[in-house]
Amino acid sequence: MSKIRRNLFKEIWSDKELYLRRQFIEAWLMSEEGDGWQMNAELRSILETAPPSWMGRWSLHGLLGGVELLHWIGKGQRFSRADLTARRQFLSRWSQSSTWSFWLHVLTLPWQSICLEDESIQRQIQACSRKATAAGDEPMRWQQQITPARSLESVTELECDVLVVGTGAGGAVAAYELARRGLAVVMVEEGDYYHRQDFSGEIRHLIAKLYRPAIQTLAWGVTLIPIPVGRSVGGSTTINSGTCMRTPEAVLQDWQGQGLKDFTQEAMLPYFQAVEEILQVQPASVRFVGEIFSIIARGAQVLGMRAPALLSRNAEGCDGQGLCLFGCPSGAKQSTDVSFVPRALASGAFLYTGLTVDSLLFHENCVAGAMAQGRNVQGTVRLKVRARATIISAGALITPTLLYSQGIRHPWLGKNLSLHPAGVVAAYFPEVNFNHAATIPQGLSLRDLEQDGLVFEGGTPPLWLHGMIGPWRAEGAVTNIARYQQTAYFGVMLKDSSRGVVRAGLERDWPAITYRMNEDDFVRFKRGIDVLVRLFLAAGATRVCIPGLIQHAVIENVDDLENFWRTNPSQRRFLMSAYHPLGTARIAASPQYGVCNPEHQVWGVPGLYVMDGSSVPSSLGANPQVTIMAMAMRASRLLADQLLQTEGA
Repeated sequence: MSKIRRNLFKEIWSDKELYLRRQFIEAWLMSEEGDGWQMNAELRSILETAPPSWMGRWSLHGLLGGVELLHWIGKGQRFSRADLTARRQFLSRWSQSSTWSFWLHVLTLPWQSICLEDESIQRQIQACSRKATAAGDEPMRWQQQITPARSLESVTELECDVLVVGTGAGGAVAAYELARRGLAVVMVEEGDYYHRQDFSGEIRHLIAKLYRPAIQTLAWGVTLIPIPVGRSVGGSTTINSGTCMRTPEAVLQDWQGQGLKDFTQEAMLPYFQAVEEILQVQPASVRFVGEIFSIIARGAQVLGMRAPALLSRNAEGCDGQGLCLFGCPSGAKQSTDVSFVPRALASGAFLYTGLTVDSLLFHENCVAGAMAQGRNVQGTVRLKVRARATIISAGALITPTLLYSQGIRHPWLGKNLSLHPAGVVAAYFPEVNFNHAATIPQGLSLRDLEQDGLVFEGGTPPLWLHGMIGPWRAEGAVTNIARYQQTAYFGVMLKDSSRGVVRAGLERDWPAITYRMNEDDFVRFKRGIDVLVRLFLAAGATRVCIPGLIQHAVIENVDDLENFWRTNPSQRRFLMSAYHPLGTARIAASPQYGVCNPEHQVWGVPGLYVMDGSSVPSSLGANPQVTIMAMAMRASRLLADQLLQTEGA
């Protein structure tokens, strides 16, 4: 086919796709335009003409083409040629199908996301909370020690005492502890460094900047479990809710039973205290927790549960913008990009951003640094760092695949993955205004069932997340969005006994993650959902929604709930997520049980250490960032002692 004919084909298909897209959006989204909010002309134009930037062109072609084909097979007429009523009926019918509803859902997500970010819609629902941030903070001296890949020459070579790969909860703490002891430290981060003014609240764009692509961090098993993971300076601490919990004492006792004798409550206390002091940990403000506190308290009282407790957070000076999951625009949340990384740089460390470590340097059987690559305007650049010690802190999903790609073989590498699977329940209170735009996403907890491995935590999601996890079909999506301020959320987190595996995938940063929740965990998960539904009903909710991967269950009374359980719902019936991947390169008392020794050195590989969530030996049943930081602080202090002693000798 000649170039002219190929271009002509593309133009014809583009026109057809545009027409089909308009017919699809009109049938899906515009059917309730008068119910609760109105689209402005600018938004309508964007929806009808702009392809989603994060969805490949051919994926869009395929999904829209499938809609055309299915309608033609079933009705003898193309979807784009049918009238509006027929198109709406078709989408409503196929959205009930267990086979096709998931793909229809995928097709609607890009446009739903665009709608949810539109400021005119947010104003109508009183969901716009962005406050003005400083146009630009005065540059700090330590920022001169941050070098992005675009500023590098084609090949740059460095020497240092310690190379730290990753700047999340483990890597940033290790870099600070080592640098403040006078050691030469280089940090390498795959993502970029962002100032607080970059955290604009434009969620769709911030997801692309701050998160790994969602398709790369899906756990596959009986159901799909998304695992949001950060990719910027600060790692997942930049995108978490700020909750700070110490390692539960029962977990530390279990580790001691596994031979980790130094992990007693007394031995770890100084590290917990040091971390909490730097993070300025304190209870969440009732003011910014919002009305959800009284709702949960009321339901808990009726059910005979204890009153909810305020969660400890690392956000002194929080102003309640509720955007914690997308970078803190006020700079109050002490994620590592504003706490440990600046301290490390001020102590003499150097940070290189936008660079992916793709190989380790070996001297005989010892690791002696690493090679990383990135891009500048001319093309690929490479950074070669020689180091006396190399710390991998890329997280529980990426660390094992990086080590495996470099020939590290260990029976436990990539195994032992725990996730803390989580579920959420939403409840409609028509007489309550939760004022979500001025509340934090997670500020209180119920711990009555902690001994059974269930912890209830919550607050409120931003409008974008509310819309994306809510009913998505035309007959429910707009109504759900309009009810944002009257909808309460609360979640349950499971201390899982199930374990998954992380294997090498298509690429190093695209791991193959498998995780099958066992029956015992699923029984406890369902119990957690049941408690939340009953709690909301007891608090006066008129309807409670159990979100599902394909469809949502709507509960209006206890009889509805019991009828729902009688259907024996499978794992696929629930919308599960996970935020705490742990354990894939765990420390252990012997190489028989873990990848690293108690000092976090990889067994049998001198010079190579792991300090991140993959080091954690087991599921915690508590938000893990303080645990990861305390473990990294302990290990890096031991490493500093060793390096300084060797240097002195």
